[in-house]
Amino acid sequence: MERQIREYALDIGFDDIGFTSADPFPQLTEALEERRIGYKWVSDGLLQLSNAADPRFVLPSAKSIVVLIYDYHKQAYPPELANSIGKAYQSRLYPGKKRLFGSRLRLFKDFLQERGMEVGVRPAMPERQAAIRAGVGSFGCNTFVYSPGRGSYVAIVALAVSGELEPKMLEASSDCPDGCRQCIDACPTGALYEPYKMDPLRCIAFNTYGTGNFPGAPEVIPVEIREKMGSWIYGCDLCQDACPRNKIRLEQKLVPDAFLEKRAPKLAPTALLNMDQRYYLEFVQPVLYGYMWEKKFLQRNAAIALGNRNDETAVSLLGRAMKDPEEMVRSYTAWALGRIGGAASKKALEGALKSEDSPAVKAEIVSALNR
Repeated sequence: MERQIREYALDIGFDDIGFTSADPFPQLTEALEERRIGYKWVSDGLLQLSNAADPRFVLPSAKSIVVLIYDYHKQAYPPELANSIGKAYQSRLYPGKKRLFGSRLRLFKDFLQERGMEVGVRPAMPERQAAIRAGVGSFGCNTFVYSPGRGSYVAIVALAVSGELEPKMLEASSDCPDGCRQCIDACPTGALYEPYKMDPLRCIAFNTYGTGNFPGAPEVIPVEIREKMGSWIYGCDLCQDACPRNKIRLEQKLVPDAFLEKRAPKLAPTALLNMDQRYYLEFVQPVLYGYMWEKKFLQRNAAIALGNRNDETAVSLLGRAMKDPEEMVRSYTAWALGRIGGAASKKALEGALKSEDSPAVKAEIVSALNR
């Protein structure tokens, strides 16, 4: 059975597969409890990971876990999206019915069910921990899982199944060089505060999609984080790109992704800031769906990116965004205008203040004018 499952997984496009038992992950439970404040949104909220640390919460009949590895760094990414959209999100690793990655997952799930297995994946599975225990990767200091020969640019899918498969039961391990801190030093917000430990509330990637969006997450991106987000709109690759274990992958000469090459100009912050719903659904959502289901989050992130560029040519676009119907968009746009400064920004902020009704947006405008 393991041979059949492995061959089918590789046949439909996955790059590696491993098996482990459905026993609980007590170390994950302990870590979540130790860092409860930072991980409340994922442990008790949307994903209920504190419960899912026991796979039988996801599937009561679970006896094994199947772990799939997909290498998404197979084509070159457009240079204009670097330091703007994370490679994983450019790779469209979404489970939707009309998405290629989602179709692979459905085919694989059907394959298991046709062989008499029950399969569970929701609300969440401890994917990184399962990958380690199944022997298909090791931890990096940046908390990512590294697949042998592939680095950390991999997607991991863990499925709880009722079948009894030959399990591996490996302890957590790492192949990072002794004393290496390159990923920690590359993190501008201090989210990586020591090897193998991260504060998600300071993570740039989390703040692009989690803050204001996930139940239990903070509602507002702190000003000190905004200033260090640079031009990131969705995700962040800084700690992975700085890692020596990923160097070979980053230096590879790859064929460009034809779809992304064509779509990249439409994903620039100048294009996203004032987009309407039609533009979002036609050009943006097929690439940047993931964790964000409303365009206002991408508009917010585009405003932050434009503010951090300190480009006065963006002031007219930001001034237009001060009339956006979404309070969130107007708030962060006001911050961006204050970040850029100058007479044109001041004029746009003063004009917006006269007609603004939201106390939160007014506070951002006043703060921006004071700066």
